[in-house]
This record gives sequence, C-alpha cells and structure tokens, in this order.
Amino acid sequence: MLTVLMPKTKAALLVIGIAMVAAAADVAAQTPTALAAGAARLPDVVGIRPGISAQEAYDLLKARSPGAKIGVGQFPVAGVTDKPVPVSMAVKIIDTDPPEILTVWLTTPPSKQVVWAVGRQIEFEQNKQLLRSTVIGGLRQKYGPVVDSNQRQQFWAFDEQGNRIESADLKTANCMNRANWSLFVTPPSDTTYDFVTPLLYAPGPRNPCDSLVEVKATLDSLANPDFVLRVTVIVSDLGLARRSQEAYQAFLTKAATAKDKEELEKARERKGPAF
Repeated sequence: MLTVLMPKTKAALLVIGIAMVAAAADVAAQTPTALAAGAARLPDVVGIRPGISAQEAYDLLKARSPGAKIGVGQFPVAGVTDKPVPVSMAVKIIDTDPPEILTVWLTTPPSKQVVWAVGRQIEFEQNKQLLRSTVIGGLRQKYGPVVDSNQRQQFWAFDEQGNRIESADLKTANCMNRANWSLFVTPPSDTTYDFVTPLLYAPGPRNPCDSLVEVKATLDSLANPDFVLRVTVIVSDLGLARRSQEAYQAFLTKAATAKDKEELEKARERKGPAF
C-alpha cells in the first residue's frame, strides 16, 4: 500500500485507500479486457504509461527520483466522497542533467483509479540548448513516424492495444490541435495540494479523436527556432479518460434517481389533509 511508501502524507494515503475501496465494485465494468491486454504495448514516458495503477506509477516515480518530494494532487469527488481523493502525482528532479518534471494524472472514482495521462518536461540551460533536429530525431526514434506536426509540436496516435495509427483522417480531424482540456506538466507545490481534474466534468460531444492514445511533444525555443530550450511530452489515453468521465456522470445520475425515488416514496406515505 502507498501508506508504507509515503509515511509523510498520511491524509493523502488514507483517501487513496478510500477511493480504491469505493471503486472496487466497478473495476470490471470500467476496465475493458482489451485495454488491460494492450496496456504493456502503449507508449510511455520514462516507463510510465496509461492503464497502470496509481501504486505502480508511484513506485516508478520513486525509483526515478530517490529522495525527491513526490506531491499528491487531490480533490473531493462530489457525490462519491467529501474527502479529497488523489487525482494526480508530480515530482521535480533537480539532480539530473537536464532537470525534469514529471506529472501523472489518475482517473477518478467510482471507476478504478489508474493512470490516464503522464507528462515529462525537461529544460536545458541556455548555453546547452539542443538542435531542434536532434530533439525531433530522438522523439521519432522512440514513438515512430509522426501523424502530424508543425514548427512547435509533434503528434503521434495509437489505439488502446498499442497499435500505431497513421491514418490521414486524424490529420484531417485536426487531432493534434483538438483538446477537451489543457494539461500542464508542473512541479508539486507541496506534499499534498489542491488539484481539480478535468474528469470531474461531463464529456463534450464525441469526435474522431476521442478513442486515441495520443502523444504530444511541444518544443519551445527562445529567439532561434533551430534550437530547443524546453521539451514537454504528454501521453494521454483519451478513451480511458472519457470512460472515467462517463462512469462518474452515470454514478451521479443513478444517485440522483435513487434520491428522487426515495423522496417520492416518503411523499406517498404522508397522510393527506382532511377536506
């Protein structure tokens, strides 16, 4: 359990346990067999990939950053628990060259809490900037040929079994620039901190990009675009994220329906006035 690994964050660890218990009844319904079978083939960021458990992600962060402070972003999941639930983890590693920031985003109860997105940001010293062509070459060596790109971004797409998708339709659908939310790779502000996950909101209308496992790399430069100062890579399982959103909204709807039914039964039991 995370309680053993993170003794200084007892409050956060307690709610992790609460969230896991609350999710247990819905694990089978919210984690398709196909996703589990293909999880090991999905693209990763430093070994962390969508579909792995919060515990696995924490262990990988811990192994990569011995001694560094791993922060837990948390927020109450209204209708499920009033106590804060872990929805992200982040760490800043300064004893590497270059320093890096890692952020992991978790799905929310009532579905099982697993990683749905992971991001890494590295920033070079101004006198150690890399050539843009060198950075892009390294990224394409890891993730393969790009589906779409521009001066600042590189984009790859996979299905949830880890198969590469190179269809021109994704470019036509503008999947690289389409986003239902904005994710930022940022260092933790404290051991625990407030973090509002976008998965608490109802999903928008479906689009051709919704089921992708996408990889987006953003290359930031100063004055000369041939050099790269900062690289941010985010891997997101959009299908998994949407299922978590839908499960939460369905949970709220079911709870509201049950409450309405209870109020109706109470009203039926009340005696009417004498006329």
